Amino acid sequence: MRNKIAVATLTLCLTVLPAYAQTAKKLRVLAAPGINQNTQPKNWHNTLSISGNNLVLTCPKCTPIQTVKIPKAEIKEIRYGQNAYHHWAAGIVTGIFSLGIGAIVGFMPHHQHFYSIDLKDGKAVGIQAHKSDYKMIAGMLENFTALPIHVTAKDAHFLAGYNVAIDSGSTSSSGSAK
Repeated sequence: MRNKIAVATLTLCLTVLPAYAQTAKKLRVLAAPGINQNTQPKNWHNTLSISGNNLVLTCPKCTPIQTVKIPKAEIKEIRYGQNAYHHWAAGIVTGIFSLGIGAIVGFMPHHQHFYSIDLKDGKAVGIQAHKSDYKMIAGMLENFTALPIHVTAKDAHFLAGYNVAIDSGSTSSSGSAK
């Protein structure tokens, strides 16, 4: 009886999980075909999803269009990059109240995760992924396109376990979102 329940539970999880994992709901749009560059820079309420053979980017506050559909066949390559910075001011202010916590806040690096989806026509979609969603987006893009994700050697450890292609020293000027 336990085996039947375990098999039923596993089957249910495996059928529901792919549908759930096909949408990332917390990202910033940096650039996309048809969207003005002066989009809301602090707006995290955008979605990236897969619908059939299209990658769909939805940006409710973007102008003049709010949805960009990219066919799978139009995607040339995917790039990943990250930027690390420290909250020095917050660490100093916190250090006034507690030296240990202030040091932790000030010295702990905070990472920003960026993706560039380069298209065959020379255009690019640039997004910044939230720290809780960047690996899910990597898996979603990798599974959808079956392309490796291009990274630099110093950023490769952020996508350990994914199909990555390590770029040598210089980055190309094909619209990288770094």
